[in-house]
Parts: sequence; structure tokens; C-alpha cells
Amino acid sequence: MSRQTPVGLPEGYTDFYKNLEYWQNEQEIKLKQGYVGENIDVLKMLANNPKNVMKQHRFNIDPRHLKATYLALVEFLSSNRPLDSKVWDSLRQAGDKLDFANVAAILLSDDQSYFTELAEALEIPFELLLFTVDHALRPYLRMFAQPYYEQFNQTDFVFWNQAAICPFCGSKSHFSRLRGEDGKRFMFCDRCFTEWESRSIYCVHCGNDEPNSINYISVENDNGYQLYTCEKCKGYLKTYDERQTGKTTDLFIANIETIYLDLLAKEKGYVNHDID
Repeated sequence: MSRQTPVGLPEGYTDFYKNLEYWQNEQEIKLKQGYVGENIDVLKMLANNPKNVMKQHRFNIDPRHLKATYLALVEFLSSNRPLDSKVWDSLRQAGDKLDFANVAAILLSDDQSYFTELAEALEIPFELLLFTVDHALRPYLRMFAQPYYEQFNQTDFVFWNQAAICPFCGSKSHFSRLRGEDGKRFMFCDRCFTEWESRSIYCVHCGNDEPNSINYISVENDNGYQLYTCEKCKGYLKTYDERQTGKTTDLFIANIETIYLDLLAKEKGYVNHDID
């Protein structure tokens, strides 16, 4: 049963992302058949190097398999989103143009010029091309990261000084949860599903830890979902507080459902520092 959000969302918006997550879970299950995670001490790796795990260690993706996954995603999207058939044909053409041997590294390095040029050549929206590549890659990233989830959840993982950046894949996090039993904050990466502990009264963007300048905002009758804001850098972080509801939730969907908090933050002059 879908959660009743305090602000109405576009019809089918949440269902689309739930179906997309289900599709990605199916792809991950298929990928895991025969896959054996490598024995890597990721905490030791990060303690000696500020670069995330995927920048330090090469995880191999078969370009032909990734291309097949990408094209399968385009077919999934074409049956779920009503767009002009020419757009989907152009995205299928992208399957012949994308550098699948290096596209993961390009995406995770935020090299938008590569995707901008390809989108212009194929006459398709840049955001849509980026979306398809991003979401085709996510089952692979989650498969690679999953063997190390437990290591990242260890309470002594406190030396990672890039609180808003995923220590595994390097993606920017915009969502966290406060654990029910003790209120500890765990950041969440919606690309690879890694979680890592961060200080609670602390700005994950600028490092400010002055209590009087860290505040939180909640919407009436929706106390489980909060905006933590910083008056120094005007940054914000969306958070799910398990203590308020007494239960866990799907953080990927929670991040999608709480778009109203992003709008509220923007209205009040806060930013998520996507571009710094």
C-alpha cells in the first residue's frame, strides 16, 4: 500500500519508480548468478586513500552485457512512459554509440560533456540519456557494493570525511536515516544502496557542527520525514527518522516520495549542493 504523502504527487509518479526499482532488482538477481564478490577490506582501503572504492579498484563489467541491459531498460521505459516513438528509437540508437567499456567511469566522474555531445548528435534530451545510462548501471553497482554493506555499517567507520559522498561509488547522497534503536545517522546512496554512518548534529555539506546553526523542519502529520538545514552553507539533507514511526522503509522510494521536501527547502532558500 502506497504511503499517503502530505503533498499530492503527480499521478503514477511513485508507481513508476517502484516498478523501476523492481526491474532493477530483477536485473541484479540475474547478474548475481555465478558472481562471486572479491574479498576486499574496504575500510582499510579508505583509511589510507581519500578516493572511493570504485576509483581504487576496478570492477569489471562486460560491455556486451551492459549494452543488453541498457537496451532492456529502454524497452521497459518505453512501455511505462508515454513519449514519442522517435525518442525511444533514438535511445535504441544510443545503444550502438555508447562506450559501454568506459561509460561507468564516465558517469561516476560526472563528465557531462560526453553525454551532452551524444545527446545532441542523437537529438534527444540530455537528461533522458543520462537517466537511461544511470539506471542501467545501478544493478551492477549494487551487485558490486552488496558484499561490503556490513563493513560500511560498522560503527568504527568514522574516518570518511566526505560525509555526503558515497565511499563505495562516489555518488552524492541526498538522503539519510536515523536508526530506530539509537538515533545514529546513516547516509544512503540511491545508486549502489550503500549506507555509512555520519554524525547526527552535523552538516554533511560543509562540516558545520554548531548546534544552534543546525535545524530541522518537518511537515505537519509527517514527522518521520525531516529536512536538516545548515545556516552556514544553506545546505539541506532529507532524513527518515525510524524513531518516529517505529519501522524501517525503502530508502530509495522514500527519497522519491519526499520530493515535496526538496520543494520546501528550495522555497526557504536551501540547496542540496549538487553543483559545488
